[in-house]
Amino acid sequence: MMKPITGQYECVHRSGIGLDYFTSRIDRLTLQADGRFVLIAQDRSRVSNAAQSLLSGQQVTNAAPETRREGSYTLQGNLISLRFDDGTQEQGQLAWNGEGLQIGADFYNKVSDSTLLPPTHRMQQNMEDIAKGLKIAGQIGGMAIKAAKTIQGTLQAAQGPVQGQVPTQGPPPVQSTAQPAAPPAMPVQQAAPAPAAPPPVQSPVNTAATPPGDPEAMFCDQCGARRRPGKRFCNSCGARLD
Repeated sequence: MMKPITGQYECVHRSGIGLDYFTSRIDRLTLQADGRFVLIAQDRSRVSNAAQSLLSGQQVTNAAPETRREGSYTLQGNLISLRFDDGTQEQGQLAWNGEGLQIGADFYNKVSDSTLLPPTHRMQQNMEDIAKGLKIAGQIGGMAIKAAKTIQGTLQAAQGPVQGQVPTQGPPPVQSTAQPAAPPAMPVQQAAPAPAAPPPVQSPVNTAATPPGDPEAMFCDQCGARRRPGKRFCNSCGARLD
């Protein structure tokens, strides 16, 4: 037996990056039991919408831009006709097993038989995508902060210390104004006085008078002592006798 046609359908336009909550567009179709339908088409992904808002100077929000359209539908066999309240029409075809329907180039998977409560799988998938997105954002933010600190440190090192900025290094070494102590003076050794030359030894001069009447008497030229003839050295002072 084919499932009832009423319920909620989704068409996910994936970007291939993952994290459908942020990067994909999800169109939702609800077929109600009274023959009415609601089609909500997501115009842009949340990431794309945030980037466009940032570039245009608008406030960045987490909401996804959507277009809501309503109308009535009729079913003939497997063919479904959607008549919008603005006068336009769309034709679709139900899948043979009732798991979805094809409208133009888009295929809508049936995600819930309820027309009021949001699909359980979509809520769970959104929560997982949000948790992953916050983790990735935290990692990217940490890397960005680290890169900014590295660039700032490189610029400061290249430009030198900024005027008025307190250096982060320790205080400069205190230079003492005291003069270095002079080395102890070496004791001056006075030269010992040279020994005085001994006085010349003077042999006692023989003051004896030459005996009178001795014409051959001879005396030493050095000490004046009498010398005998034939002596070559003086017996008193040892001087050589000529």
